Amino acid sequence: MHIKLNHHMKKIIPLISILMMAALSHAQTISNTLKLSRSEAIQVGLKNRFDLKANQYHVSIAESRIRQARNNWFPELSGEGRIKYSPQLQNSVIPGGVLPGFEQGGLLPLTVKNESVFSLNLSQPVFNANLINDSKLAKNQLAQQREKNRAAEIDIMLDISRAYLDAGLRRLQKRVAADIAQRNREYEKIAEGMFRNGSLIENQYLRTKLDRENADQLQKQAEQNYELSLMHLCYQLNLPDNTSLQLTDSLGLATQDQLYEQMAGERTELRQLELLQQENKLNLKKSRQTALPSVFLGANYSRQFLSADFNYGKGRWWSPFSYLTLNLHVPISTHFKNKAVLAEYQQKISQNELLQQQKKADINYEVQQARATLANAVLNLKNAADSYGLSKTIFRNQQQQFRLGAFDYSNLLDTEKSVSTTERNYIQSAYELILAQIQLQKATNHFNTNP
Repeated sequence: MHIKLNHHMKKIIPLISILMMAALSHAQTISNTLKLSRSEAIQVGLKNRFDLKANQYHVSIAESRIRQARNNWFPELSGEGRIKYSPQLQNSVIPGGVLPGFEQGGLLPLTVKNESVFSLNLSQPVFNANLINDSKLAKNQLAQQREKNRAAEIDIMLDISRAYLDAGLRRLQKRVAADIAQRNREYEKIAEGMFRNGSLIENQYLRTKLDRENADQLQKQAEQNYELSLMHLCYQLNLPDNTSLQLTDSLGLATQDQLYEQMAGERTELRQLELLQQENKLNLKKSRQTALPSVFLGANYSRQFLSADFNYGKGRWWSPFSYLTLNLHVPISTHFKNKAVLAEYQQKISQNELLQQQKKADINYEVQQARATLANAVLNLKNAADSYGLSKTIFRNQQQQFRLGAFDYSNLLDTEKSVSTTERNYIQSAYELILAQIQLQKATNHFNTNP
């Protein structure tokens, strides 16, 4: 008896181990599942995307250029040393009677062989129009870069939203395909019973079997498409391909929200054009002001060594050689050289004004089109819902009649096709409604980075 129990336990223990491992694996899968709404998916994507992180370096670089422009106002301090050695002394003309013992004029070497000067130089800008305009241009570049980053974030949010909605659409298509496959299995079961009872010919029974196999194949394809859509969503969110996602938003919850009659602030496309126009005007101003004089304050502290040798330790041969300067730089030829540059920026300003007008017209059309698309999507969803409800009622009635043998299978099949079509139309209408809402949010600038 004891031997038999041990024998049974040896068979049961591996089975228990397998069941426990399966349970643990299932629990781990559930714990690793990432549940996301569309807004949460957007936040995950904005946090994980490498391109957005890389764009932040553009902002840091632009901020660094502002600091560089400010640093140009700091004084320039430099050290300088010059050692001049003359093996042959240069003669100077000495008029007669100037020096004792030289009644007549002649040449006399008055220099030394070693002439060394060591100095510290300081140059401080007092007024420089170019430095002033460079600081303004650097700030403008920072504003442009931030606006470009904002535009990139909006584009990524749209891509994530579309990927999320596509996954939701594929999920519903998978569910509908499963319902169709289930209905065809029921048809086959009914037809098999009728065929065995002699109330249905074999060809009609085989037709129901073929339709069931086709429905099973379509269900598998729908499941594959859903998995591919989740993979694409993981790519948009920069998540590993094996991440298990669970979408919490449903297409069936689509409703017509507010139509966003008012623009929520300025569209980033217009803002970028405005900042570009500011840059053009600043460059035009800078080109004009390059003809203005520049003022620099200079200071020099030097020690000069004059001797016939290199014995710098002899203090008697050292002497101070320092000075202060006020430097004025007045451009003259710049007035003529800058004419072509001024004409270029004036043309850019005129060009940008036209681009702004066109962009405003484009945005107005985009808003009108988005509102019309949303209104049509709402109407289409209502009609699709009504048709879907009616087709299900007709199908249930005909299915009951077919079960009783009072209805031909080909007619039931036609009704099944109508039901399937209305199901797909209803799902597509719900998808298009939410997509139209997203497009209107973008058009009216309600699609911000804090959904």
